Amino acid sequence: MKQFAILGLSYFGKNVLEEMLDLDIDILIVDKDRELIDLYKDQPLSAVVADISSEEILRKILPKNLDGVVIDMGDKVESSILVTSYCRKLGIPRIFVKAVTDGHAEILNLVGATNVVFPNREAAKRVTPLLVSSGMLNYLPVSGNLVIAEVEVPDNLFGVSLLKANIRKSQGVNLISIKSGEDEEYGMVDPEYIFQPGDIALVSGSDEAIENFAQLKGKRGRHGLKFSDIGKLFRKAGSRVKT
Repeated sequence: MKQFAILGLSYFGKNVLEEMLDLDIDILIVDKDRELIDLYKDQPLSAVVADISSEEILRKILPKNLDGVVIDMGDKVESSILVTSYCRKLGIPRIFVKAVTDGHAEILNLVGATNVVFPNREAAKRVTPLLVSSGMLNYLPVSGNLVIAEVEVPDNLFGVSLLKANIRKSQGVNLISIKSGEDEEYGMVDPEYIFQPGDIALVSGSDEAIENFAQLKGKRGRHGLKFSDIGKLFRKAGSRVKT
């Protein structure tokens, strides 16, 4: 069974923990605030109340052969840098750390973080495109220029089969799945499926390709922004930070 430790139970750390509790893994939580630790006393996990500001303490409390750690020291930038460095010295293979600023993230990368996370920025990446376009139902940046999005099928495809539309070749978009209406569930896609009004497509591709497929090109949302501006904005911000 895989083992993970969450070092610090600020907002990001607690949210990761809530997700991990649904998985079949060993979890260790560490925080110097006993009240925070006690919130999870009835959960199937191990817990330690400790100040992890020293390498010696971490060596004593962290199990050997950990698969990874999540570090969230709140707004304590120096502490998160030190703890990240200690975890790297201990040979932990995957070190996820919450960053506060771009400069903070750069230092975290230098001292050994394998993944730097900006929780607020990641949330903004998902929410902003939904504000821009009524045709965009969900949006998830994956890496580089690749995104996964949930979009309303454009009316020019109504009555056309998936095979005939060949959107991968014609528009550079991969169709992952499709459902009829928001209350339906996604499933396997039949190449002979005929697009219908109300269909929702789960697609992957560049933001430009998805913009073209969903006929969003040039359209502006309620706040005057174009969908294509969103991808450019986040790629520019992300180019400064390794994630």
